Amino acid sequence: MIPLMVAFPLLFGFIIVILDTLRAKKILIKASFILGAVLPAGIFLVGNGREIVGGWSRVAGIEVGIGEINAPFIAGELMLFTVVAFYSLSYFDFRDKKTAKALVLFLLMHAGLLGAFLARDFFNFYIYMEIASVSAFALVAFSEEPGSKKAAFKYLILSLLASYLFIFAIGVIYMETGYLNVELVAENALPSRELSTALGVAFASLLLKAGIFPLHGWLPDAHSKAPTPVSALLSGLVVKAPAYGMILLFSALPVGESLKTAAMMVAVASIFFGIVMALLQKDAKRLLAYHTVSQMGYVLLGIATFNFIGAAYYALAHSLFKGGLFLSVGSLGTRSRKLGEFGYRNAPLMAFSVLMLSLAIGGVSPFIGSYAKGLISSGLEGGLKWTVLAGTIGTLVSFTKLNYHLSRGETEDLRPSWKLSSLVLALTTLGAGLYLGAGLKPTDVIYIAAAVLTFFGLRALGVFEREVESEAKDVGRDVNVLAAVFVTFMLAVLLLQWP
Repeated sequence: MIPLMVAFPLLFGFIIVILDTLRAKKILIKASFILGAVLPAGIFLVGNGREIVGGWSRVAGIEVGIGEINAPFIAGELMLFTVVAFYSLSYFDFRDKKTAKALVLFLLMHAGLLGAFLARDFFNFYIYMEIASVSAFALVAFSEEPGSKKAAFKYLILSLLASYLFIFAIGVIYMETGYLNVELVAENALPSRELSTALGVAFASLLLKAGIFPLHGWLPDAHSKAPTPVSALLSGLVVKAPAYGMILLFSALPVGESLKTAAMMVAVASIFFGIVMALLQKDAKRLLAYHTVSQMGYVLLGIATFNFIGAAYYALAHSLFKGGLFLSVGSLGTRSRKLGEFGYRNAPLMAFSVLMLSLAIGGVSPFIGSYAKGLISSGLEGGLKWTVLAGTIGTLVSFTKLNYHLSRGETEDLRPSWKLSSLVLALTTLGAGLYLGAGLKPTDVIYIAAAVLTFFGLRALGVFEREVESEAKDVGRDVNVLAAVFVTFMLAVLLLQWP
């Protein structure tokens, strides 16, 4: 039954292609799209455990499963994708002939992400992650935003480079252990130079695909230039697939202390680099994109400390609040995305949603962000716990800036489905936090006050007048530089593991 979670989106994507070719009525295409989006959730609610597709042996067969580590990834995917699917039906103009093709790409991404999160072997994880990635490239290019084609091209080239090296690493793992199944690899993997090399190459490749510093170069352009529902999926879901791949790698292969330490250092650097860059942005969607770089640092911090449950719940939390923020800000800023030129002053429901989502991403209780940060902190020792606290205040400063500007501007009339989508995700972050047991923490009042005071202090110093221009002028040169950074980073990871 579990494989049906992937089969339904593929089936209804195929049906939409046929309906579009036959020029069927829009209502049939919309109904097929919604069925492909929501039916996997029904399987998730009744299915659990593990299955071997086709009943083959575990050695040769394709194993899929739902367990305590991948269930939060899958739950986040299903909740966010369902909301984005309803949002997309009113976002895309069905008078545009490309709309049906966009909906098919959405369902392909849905199938790819679910397949990657369900996978219990490296090869099928790779195949499904690539299906999601290819859909993502095409959907970014669908945007009419200036620079979107360049952003899609840069995303495509760098992601393919990472893919080729990742499949090479999988080949080395198979050569050394004789298996692709994660548990069989874990049972047979012995420390060796070959496996260390494969682990380093695969880890660096997945870091690039997850958009984590210093391999984040493609992410701000791709996430900010994409159509609003695509931005929500890219930031909320697509970067989570490589994070899940890192969990598979770290749970199956011998990971040395040097690599664990390096991963923790990269995670901390990503958290604070993303915050600093977000504070210097004047484009609202670009601000949110840099916060993806920062937030993925928390997920990596959980993985690096082998706190896989913490990383999985942080990924779930980030899917909800970041997806909601992209939908909210994208809906408000249809004419301009520049801070100060639009806002929610005349849209109280959107103001309520954005404020709730901002508190959720800041880790304020009782939202799900607080619960997830608590899990991440529980696996940390010494100064790393203070890192999470400092990151929380930094994130709150950045979202104080966002809400300060949004509270001073107005928006055009918003479609009811757009307001409802933002509200549903905002309430979900609160409901999920309460359900998981995120109790009220009085100290959060101190953090919020510190963040507001810091924001006005930085504003008085003129820090927000500065802007770091990072959009590529020459995309070919940009790709070469980012590829060089990737190769250098990968070599550094390999040297760290040298005995």
